[in-house]
Amino acid sequence: AVIMDPLREIRTSTKWVTDQATHVKINDDCMLKECNDFVEKHRQKPHKEVWADNEFHFCNVDRKQTATDHSTYLSEDTAKYIIVLDCLNHCFWPDASLEYHHLARGLKETIEADALAFDADRLAQVTPATLHKWFGRDMPNAEERCRLLHEVGNALTQHFGGSIKNMILSANHSASALVDIVTRYFWGFRDSAVYHGRQVFFYKRAQIFVGDLWGAYEGKGLGRFDDIDQLTMFADYRVPQILRWMGILEYGDALAKIVDGKQELPVGSEMEMEIRAVTVQAVERMRDIFNKNQCHLLALEVDWMLWGRGEAMLDQLAPHHRTLTIFY
Repeated sequence: AVIMDPLREIRTSTKWVTDQATHVKINDDCMLKECNDFVEKHRQKPHKEVWADNEFHFCNVDRKQTATDHSTYLSEDTAKYIIVLDCLNHCFWPDASLEYHHLARGLKETIEADALAFDADRLAQVTPATLHKWFGRDMPNAEERCRLLHEVGNALTQHFGGSIKNMILSANHSASALVDIVTRYFWGFRDSAVYHGRQVFFYKRAQIFVGDLWGAYEGKGLGRFDDIDQLTMFADYRVPQILRWMGILEYGDALAKIVDGKQELPVGSEMEMEIRAVTVQAVERMRDIFNKNQCHLLALEVDWMLWGRGEAMLDQLAPHHRTLTIFY
């Protein structure tokens, strides 16, 4: 039997879009300059993003445990938090006051106050009122967010004995296998669309779930993935926004006008798919440049660095594209 390899499909399908994109282009000269500047800075002062260092993330993995005691690397509280975080991690922009860190912190405070809040049976019962309690505010698209959580709760109950840990371990430490499992059982994570008649895969939230596990568990226990280098970047709003500011992504006039005018870009439209696909490929190329210069970074670490840089300078950036979707 041919084993599905979703991560390879993401790479090949986004490259196919990039090769014929008419609205979004990569400026290789700008990319080389930015990458070389970064490599120089990195040589002087190496820096890697540490997932648990973000104070809005919940992480009860004991980072000081002895070499023999790895029990907290298998404790599932952090994994329960992460699946809920990545289930809800999409489309904040209709609400100008809502950002990722509000989502992450609200969920952190919720699980700290009630360790069972994100158990499968509870997720299957979530209502918009539950979300209001978690975040202290009405959430945009609350009914749809509840449906996505029900889907996770029900699938975990039906197929994995209600345990996120069982689901993660069933992937046998393969990032690709876990992305396949997540998209197979949770329909809300099946992030693909059709471009010029061909199916293109992004699987942004399924991949970010694996990346978050790897980051939170320091690549051990529930965060051990032997093919973590196969994850691509997570195609959303912020990374193309910062890459455009750097001059690495260039938008055609028609697209630039829509994005800068904060007009909505329909999900699955040619322009929207080109932004996402070309961003994936740009980060692939950046990672390759870093690696050639002995600056070893994963695509997901390049993503985290770009995302962090974008978050830190939001007031200086041109607008991001606006697409109403559950996928990012």
